[in-house]
Parts: sequence; C-alpha cells; structure tokens
Amino acid sequence: CFSAVPAAKLDKTSWSAIMSKFQVLSELFGNFPQLFDNFKEMEEIVLSYPKLRDRVGIKEEEREKALKNLKEIRAELSLPFLKTFEKFLDASLSQLYDGINFNDNGHNLKELSKKNNIVLVPNHQSHADYVAINYVYFKKYQSPLFVAGGNNLNIFPIGPLFRRSGCFFIRRTFANDILYKLTLEAYLYYMLVKGNPIEFFFEGGRSRTGKLLPPRFGLYQMLIEAHA
Repeated sequence: CFSAVPAAKLDKTSWSAIMSKFQVLSELFGNFPQLFDNFKEMEEIVLSYPKLRDRVGIKEEEREKALKNLKEIRAELSLPFLKTFEKFLDASLSQLYDGINFNDNGHNLKELSKKNNIVLVPNHQSHADYVAINYVYFKKYQSPLFVAGGNNLNIFPIGPLFRRSGCFFIRRTFANDILYKLTLEAYLYYMLVKGNPIEFFFEGGRSRTGKLLPPRFGLYQMLIEAHA
C-alpha cells in the first residue's frame, strides 16, 4: 500500500526553489539519450502481435498508422534522465510531504518480476500518486515502473518528462478506432514480453472527492487479451 503525508504549507522561498529546480530539469530533458528502450525491437514485437498483424496484413498504410499510434503511446524511458529526476525528487518531495509510506508486505517486487509479470493497480486520489509511487519504487528496487497516463498529461513540459520517466500515454476515448485499440493492446503485449512492470489506476481517472470510484475494466481486458 502507499500513502503520502502532506507537509506544512510551503513558504514562497521553498516553492520558488522547487520550481527553479524543475525549470533546470525541463531544460535538460531533451539532451538525455534514450538508452533503455530499443525502438526497433519494440516495433517488431508490436507488429508481431497476432491481432494487430492480422489487421495490418500487407497494407503499408495500415502499418504506418499503427507505428504512428505506437509513437504516440510509447514510453521513451531514459535511465540517465530517471536518475536525474530521482535527485530532483529527493530535494523536492521532502519539502512537499512529511513522509511517504510504501508497504510491499515483505515481497521483493524486483525479484518477483524475474519470473512473473508485475502489474500494480492503485487507486488514484491525487496527481502526486504516479510521481510518488514511481519514485519510491525506483528508489527501493532501482527498477522503473511503466505507468499508463491519460494523454491530457502529454503537454510541455510535463509530458516529455513523464514519458522519459516511463509513462505511456493513452487517449481518453478510442472506441471507434480499432487500429489504435489493437496498437495499444500490442504495446501491452510488448511490455509483458519484456517483463516490464506496469502500473495503471483502476478507476481510469483521478477521484476528485478522495473516495474510491467504481473500476473501469478496459485496461484489465486488454492485459488479459495480451497475456493470452
């Protein structure tokens, strides 16, 4: 389980210091090489997913659309960037929160991931959730989490920052775009094949009241299909 304990209200000096560090980080993110993901291999595995392969067939136009969808979706994780982001959060989160509680109930999730697919499904009450959970997971296991985020977050500068940190972006609605749905499912298939730990919020969005919301089963279903 996870929870963050809010700190006392920040004064203007502390907040300015955090924003100054964030500005430096946002200016640097474009200079880090993308060392983690092999995008060529990713494309090959995604296009080999049986349902997408059958849909695309030999149609070059469909293939190009699928690759365009993949580029829109995929995380572009950079471990050097992630380590830099970790240092930024080391300095910042201590000013925002009095503590972060993370309980893995005695399980070493990194060890479990060597023989199993790990999927974390927390509830979503705050924008701090995906930042703090990924930060604690990386700090504890020195392994990134790949978290599903709504494409409304894919805006400058946070979009590139999150993408480099392991976030992959999903459209809010795509029921009528079968090729997009199959590309997303194929990307989840790629993640499972590579053994990457995945995180998504079962409510499909943030709870603005702090209460649990009914689950949405779209990503559940896609993961089951991709794992089959």
